Amino acid sequence: MANLKTMVYKNGNKLNDSEKQIIQFVLNNPKLCSSLSLSKLSKKLYVSESAIFRLCKKLGLSGYSELKFNLEELARQEERNFTAKNNFPEELASGINEVQKYFKSLDLNKLFQDISKANNIYIYSTGWQQELIAQYFSHELFMVGQHTTVLPSALDELRAISSYAKAGDLLFIISYSGDNTVINEELVKLELTNDKFKYVSFTNLKQNKLALLAEYNFYYPTIVFSKDSEFSDGKTAFTPAYYLIDLLVSEYCVWKKNHEEGE
Repeated sequence: MANLKTMVYKNGNKLNDSEKQIIQFVLNNPKLCSSLSLSKLSKKLYVSESAIFRLCKKLGLSGYSELKFNLEELARQEERNFTAKNNFPEELASGINEVQKYFKSLDLNKLFQDISKANNIYIYSTGWQQELIAQYFSHELFMVGQHTTVLPSALDELRAISSYAKAGDLLFIISYSGDNTVINEELVKLELTNDKFKYVSFTNLKQNKLALLAEYNFYYPTIVFSKDSEFSDGKTAFTPAYYLIDLLVSEYCVWKKNHEEGE
């Protein structure tokens, strides 16, 4: 029998934004959700019971009872396989290794050409953790002679750059899921009013709406190092994202030097 995460992976394209938010919550909190009735979960998520039931059907489940069964199994599996003190180093090493393998598969020549030719490079983030990554990315690019502008995490800032963007400007968007509906809708509007930008997405999930909007996509795994509370906010390590940026900037520096020597 397929587990819940496999079902979500196979049927994720059938889900609307609201359903994705529901399933993301229950996957992040399997122990909590498996203890709730359908009525209590619907109230907690501010959605109707029928919305959760429709989600179950889209995933290939018979109903809420089967969803609870799968959540209970997922919670047991996490308890068996995860202990914060012992597993975090291994999880982190695995994440770093995953980034290394992923980075080696990338063809970055076209992006590096666009970076070197861009009049302006903007970096926008969608949360406080992502804002820290944006600042780090900007600093690393500055160290290799590439100036960037880090935009505050506000929609007004995103709208404002539309008025003075130039052809070939790059806009890096650092997000977690890449499925922030408000941000994505604003980017679509921005593209309609000013098609001069080239978008580059940095997201944790490989399948997301932001990636579809962007010309270039980068993916970084995150490591959850504490599961001892109802919510995991603030207990996620973004170390692989910083490592990916280090690899990217280092490779760009080599490319830039080779390019300049070849002129």
